Amino acid sequence: MHTTRRNSLKLIAAGTTSIFLPSALQAKVAKLPKAVAFGLIADPHIGFVDDAPTRLEAFLETMKSVKPDALIQLGDFATPDAKQQPHIDKFNQAQEHTLHVMGNHDLDHRKTREDVLKSWGMPATYYTQEISGIKIIVLDGNEKGSPTHHTHGGYPSYIGPKQQTWLKKELSDATTPVLIVSHQPLAGDGAVDNAKEMQSILSSHKDKILLAINGHSHLDSHHEIDDIHYLHINSASYFWLGGKVRLAKYKDPLFTTLRINPTKGTITLDAKKSTWLKDIKNVDDLLTKNKQNLKGRVHPSISAQHLTNIKAL
Repeated sequence: MHTTRRNSLKLIAAGTTSIFLPSALQAKVAKLPKAVAFGLIADPHIGFVDDAPTRLEAFLETMKSVKPDALIQLGDFATPDAKQQPHIDKFNQAQEHTLHVMGNHDLDHRKTREDVLKSWGMPATYYTQEISGIKIIVLDGNEKGSPTHHTHGGYPSYIGPKQQTWLKKELSDATTPVLIVSHQPLAGDGAVDNAKEMQSILSSHKDKILLAINGHSHLDSHHEIDDIHYLHINSASYFWLGGKVRLAKYKDPLFTTLRINPTKGTITLDAKKSTWLKDIKNVDDLLTKNKQNLKGRVHPSISAQHLTNIKAL
């Protein structure tokens, strides 16, 4: 990756190496008419986690003071049924712009895509929406047909040829900064089966893409591949440790705000930290015992991310 101090953006993030974004992106961000903010919540699992509705309410209450341009839930949100519909409605009514991403567990209990679309008010399983000068591209990683189908707990994790063709056109047509949003990661742990193929598509439009964000992994992590930055947004509720502990809940709900400031030339992600609800010791030992190769990487937190202009000395 080649960059210069004069024309790049530098990422300063706790626990990550300093890296750079393409200079062409800086010019696009500078043209935004105003600062933009998106409230993000991932994997609350309403209908599975008993206190998930309370966690959603905490997110919505915080967003009242943040006043973001849109709220985005990153999947594994809520079972599309009558019991959970009040919580879904509360999210939809909390802000003028609310965006949904379909997760694999949203299709549990024999629910269909049509059930989710109707219950949540989604326009389609994958779609675009422009908000405050940002083109948001929402992807559907739940498609079948993967030629290299991995287990993924029995769930499909793939973005098929038709959706890829659509994505390429949307990226080619984009004239404003782009935010890629998915449930399943496009890079890193738990990535879709055709992650390398998707990364190639995004990298060919690196001068337009701000970030690619996802849920699903219940991890707080960042990956940079060919000038595209992939952020995993941690679950609002828990990490699955398995074994005797099984579901390890966070004491406080996790969520965050993504902020894009054209005047300052910055892109930031707010930090949110919690602790384990129960006194869980030796998390790494539990992960090793349950054959999860995630030593040192499972935490009840979302790290701050800060991208800022680098100027010549």
